[in-house]
Amino acid sequence: MKINKKGQGGLSTDTIIVAIIAIIVLLLIVTFFTGGVSTVFGKIRDVFTGGTAGYDVDLAKSNCQDYCQRAITLNQEPKDSTYCTQTFKNVDKNKDGKLSEDEKISEGLHCKDIPGVSCSVQC
Repeated sequence: MKINKKGQGGLSTDTIIVAIIAIIVLLLIVTFFTGGVSTVFGKIRDVFTGGTAGYDVDLAKSNCQDYCQRAITLNQEPKDSTYCTQTFKNVDKNKDGKLSEDEKISEGLHCKDIPGVSCSVQC
């Protein structure tokens, strides 16, 4: 005698997907009505734009050292190397988490201008 076990497996995949979508929609509605939408969008924007604290000087140094090593390894012309062309805007040089007026640079700093970065590539 065969036992038909079809349909006894619990929740289907479609039900789980619909439940997840419903939870996301409910969270968005609650966020909207509590006035948190602008805060959420502001935080998302800060993630992609670097926020108000500026570019971390240690991260800029690390990137510049990598760019330098890449330029040396690939034997690039200085004018073509990322080390000489990459700029970093609003570098928080004193690491206080805030940008002072002298740290707000609209044109950006090149790697050679960032304190503590040294490279044999001459730009």
